[in-house]
Amino acid sequence: MEKNLMKLEVATPQDAQSLAEFYKSFPVRGLVEIKIDREKDFFAPYSIQSDRYLTYMLKDEEKIEGIASFITKDVLLDNKVQTVAFGRDLRISSNRRAVMEWSKHFLPAMEEVFRTFDCKYLFSVLSMSEVQALNAFVRPRTMKRPLPHYHLFRRFNMVSVHGRLPWASNPLPHLRIRRGNQGNVDALIAYLIRKSREKDLSTVWDAQSFFDKLERWKGLRLDDFLIAIDKNENVIGCAAPWSSGGLQEFIPMQYSLRAHNFRQFLKFGNRLGWTRTLTKPYSRLKMEASFNFKYLNFLNADNADIFESLLWKAFDEADENEFIVYGQTRSEYIYRPPRTWVSGKMPFGVYLLLPPDQEAPKFMHPANERPIEIEPFFAL
Repeated sequence: MEKNLMKLEVATPQDAQSLAEFYKSFPVRGLVEIKIDREKDFFAPYSIQSDRYLTYMLKDEEKIEGIASFITKDVLLDNKVQTVAFGRDLRISSNRRAVMEWSKHFLPAMEEVFRTFDCKYLFSVLSMSEVQALNAFVRPRTMKRPLPHYHLFRRFNMVSVHGRLPWASNPLPHLRIRRGNQGNVDALIAYLIRKSREKDLSTVWDAQSFFDKLERWKGLRLDDFLIAIDKNENVIGCAAPWSSGGLQEFIPMQYSLRAHNFRQFLKFGNRLGWTRTLTKPYSRLKMEASFNFKYLNFLNADNADIFESLLWKAFDEADENEFIVYGQTRSEYIYRPPRTWVSGKMPFGVYLLLPPDQEAPKFMHPANERPIEIEPFFAL
């Protein structure tokens, strides 16, 4: 007897709990095996980015066998404002039938997103340490399946900052760093607009786009911004530290040998007052405890010393159990973690997904080396 075909459905808010349970069942493997928990609201990370998103569910009877989400938003790309989609959280069960069924639905779902939201480009972020995902999507063994082609757009590092060595010194100890307020918000916006024009995928190009982004961003306020000011009252750098407040929890299940050694070093440094420790894994605690991230968003600086001074301020104001996380496009050398800090990094790639019959657009030319905007919470 022929089996019933799986159904592809658009998720609704009523599906949030079952989606969160399915999503959490997939560990992210790398130096640290992690489970991602969105039990409070599966859709919360999407609604912070945009009010235009779709989540598809591949279902066998009532059982979820796969999910994929598409978030659309307006960005600066190729020197103009365009609507683009970002693919997130693709999870397919190990059921071979589910894998084959999803391969039939991917391109039609992608085209439906383009029609629904009037956009023509789809991007996705992949960890370069997830070899299985790279082999499945970026380097498939067979081209017989009707899947989109992945084209590398940019590489970036997700940097985590865990402490300072005892000989570290603030390069600009007298730099004035103020909180965001109504008196300096216009200067902040003008600075962000100027910096955004130097990047692709930027989401701030005028005052309205800034306020729209801030209004959606749950838990982030104007007075959370750190704004560096020079002697002439010009803005020369900014950052907005933010904790996700349980919107998305990263739970370490098991550390590799290399990651375990790093965690032990952080424990030793913590006794000397240098570093902050990493969360114990589930394999040791037998209970789920998440990493304590402090994301550094809206990060811009005119030079490396200003960046490091902002990093000092953000790190010192973070809780004792928090460490700093930010994104650094590889061409942006000024945001490399200073050598006197204890840090780690994970490599990621931003890919443009195109239908097999579509040629790559002009902005994919190798001569385009513009950095991109990467807010760390949305990339992980």
